[in-house]
Amino acid sequence: MNDMAAEPHRKDLWDRLTALATILVPAAIALAGHFIAQGLKEAELKGQERQAAQASANAEANTKIAQAGLINTLMKSLTSPNPQERKLAVQAVLIALPDQGPLLARTVAQSDEDEAVQVAARSSLKQRADTLIRQLFADDAGTRVEAARELVQGWRSEGNAVGTLLDAAFQNRDDENGIYNVAVVLAECAPAALAPHREGVQQFIALAKSKGPRTAAKTAVLEKRLAQTGPGDSPQAAPASLAPGGSELSPSPPG
Repeated sequence: MNDMAAEPHRKDLWDRLTALATILVPAAIALAGHFIAQGLKEAELKGQERQAAQASANAEANTKIAQAGLINTLMKSLTSPNPQERKLAVQAVLIALPDQGPLLARTVAQSDEDEAVQVAARSSLKQRADTLIRQLFADDAGTRVEAARELVQGWRSEGNAVGTLLDAAFQNRDDENGIYNVAVVLAECAPAALAPHREGVQQFIALAKSKGPRTAAKTAVLEKRLAQTGPGDSPQAAPASLAPGGSELSPSPPG
């Protein structure tokens, strides 16, 4: 009698389990499929990342090979017996070789046998630095980033460039992107290049700290770099826009 009473109960339980299984089994299969697909996707992404890294390395190697060939070609012009060709070669290396060009141009500016070529090389260096500094304040982000990169690579040891950077920053004090880019470049400058402009750099730091956390973080790096200079290291006057009684200079033209 008890067995007969229990039979409907067992059947009802079995029906429930069967119904539950019809829900859980497809769900389990779907979940397993999801994890498998996710694993395949992650593996594919890692493969793509490896391919991208390899492609980047190959591109960099090809660029260096091309630059080596270009340096060889331009060196012939830099050592040409024709002074005019040497002047033009200086202008070319500053644009075509942003990493090595400034060093080559400075060598010509300091040691060329023709004083006129030396003067032309110094002028080309200044013009290129001024152009790059203006581009730190350009509307296009790519232009700003590339200008900052070139300045860090080629002008980080130049005290004159530091002075021009400070002037540009104070002329464009409301341009947050530009101020950030100046902070990026100054934070990479050699302490010896910063030392003659210690007062101006300190005032720039005070300005830059008000431009948001990203720029403030860069000024912290700059402060550490400036601390490596001695307080008596050949100080120069602050930029005209900050000197007592000085007037605000007009903004630089866009890059």
